[in-house]
Amino acid sequence: MTVVIGLVLIGAMGLVFLGWLGLIGRLPPNHFVGIRTRFTRQNEQNWYEAHREAGSILILGSVAVVAGGLALFPFALAGSLPETFATAAVVAMVAILLASAVAAWLIGTRRARARLS
Repeated sequence: MTVVIGLVLIGAMGLVFLGWLGLIGRLPPNHFVGIRTRFTRQNEQNWYEAHREAGSILILGSVAVVAGGLALFPFALAGSLPETFATAAVVAMVAILLASAVAAWLIGTRRARARLS
């Protein structure tokens, strides 16, 4: 379970980084990461506005998961974390990451769509 918690932590830290890049306007339009919808890809200004708007939501959820993962990690390393609790915690952390990613996507897309109207 230590490896799984570690992987979730690494993923959450990556999302914090991506959210930060979006928030400060340093996530360039690309084909790999970001909110890639027809609204955000209309022009660069839409891309940057959408990611600036969505970045804070993504950071908020990801930082919460990083905090929870860091709190659990020492106990997982020591082997004193009950398996059912660890499983429930990992499921909750992944759910928080997914919820914040979907919320960021919805907010960013709404922002880009509003700019086109």
